[in-house]
Amino acid sequence: MKLFQKLKGNKTIEYVFLGLIAVAVVAVLAFSLIRPSDAVAYEDDEVISYVKDLENRLEKTLSQIKGAGDVSVVITVDSGKETIYANETVTVSEDGKTTITESPILVNGKPVVVKENYPEIVGVLIVAQGANSISVMKNIQQAAVSLLNINLSRIEILAMN
Repeated sequence: MKLFQKLKGNKTIEYVFLGLIAVAVVAVLAFSLIRPSDAVAYEDDEVISYVKDLENRLEKTLSQIKGAGDVSVVITVDSGKETIYANETVTVSEDGKTTITESPILVNGKPVVVKENYPEIVGVLIVAQGANSISVMKNIQQAAVSLLNINLSRIEILAMN
């Protein structure tokens, strides 16, 4: 206690201490903002790659429709990929109390993946040379709805200039 009171009375030590705290806070904030975790960056890259692949495949397919001509596609998605892991549930009953614990199943130190859900498609923009024709536009709509398994309300088709 006496040491704390001596330090409290010394203004120089108080300023040094506050300065160190400020530097620590700034360092923590800077490191958390500069570099996101590798897992998040990898997942974002994987989702971007998935969407780009869908766009390219859709462009190639839709451009084969009679009268469509050149086609450009932009797809927007809701969020990142969802990974569902296998879990083990253990129920223990002692003294009339039941405890349920759930933990991931590990194989070789890695969790077992049951299913991976790619993000939901929330919007599709299709720009096609032949979209001036109602029949071509209708064919593009039907193909996009069938290929992406989404509602027509999420698809916008415009004519290319």
